[in-house]
Amino acid sequence: MAASTDSDKRSDVQDAILRAAEECFARFGLSKTTMEDVARAASLSRATVYRYFRDREALITELVVRRAHTNMDKARAHINKWPTVSERIVEGICRDIRKGHSDPMVNRLVAPESMALSMQLLSVSGRAIELTRELWEPVLLAEQAAGNLRAEVDVELLCEWISELEIMYISQFDAGDHYLDRVRTKLRAFLIPAIVAD
Repeated sequence: MAASTDSDKRSDVQDAILRAAEECFARFGLSKTTMEDVARAASLSRATVYRYFRDREALITELVVRRAHTNMDKARAHINKWPTVSERIVEGICRDIRKGHSDPMVNRLVAPESMALSMQLLSVSGRAIELTRELWEPVLLAEQAAGNLRAEVDVELLCEWISELEIMYISQFDAGDHYLDRVRTKLRAFLIPAIVAD
């Protein structure tokens, strides 16, 4: 019983730190928020915050990962509702771009002033690729097994490329309808013919 209580307490403290961090990032920005700011907002000591997160980058990464996991089932449902493999891939990527741009945390992360940080956290650390693979790999492997994707397509490498593509488009996103229409046109012209079976 005690182990469960300790685990619950740890989870509560971690959640409090993450909520405080989100507030601080919204108020001060990603690059200006310090661990001291987060500790103060969470009404905890700085040492306690460091016990849960080794540094600010680990804190930001955990926030992004949690938000992505919260959205994972909805993203898969959206992908699966389209009738063809081409539409599933194109519309799935476009939804990821739209959702990434509309998520305040992700939007702050890919803002020009934070791009070096976002590349370090998501690309260099591999977390963005892991999240993309978690969403897309089961979908793409099922399509490949059904004969809808070319047999020679390296699904792992494709997931990596989708991750990089989405980060690039999220950082450049223009909220007008024409923006995603242009992305769709490019995906249909260049990506789909390269990976979808004839």
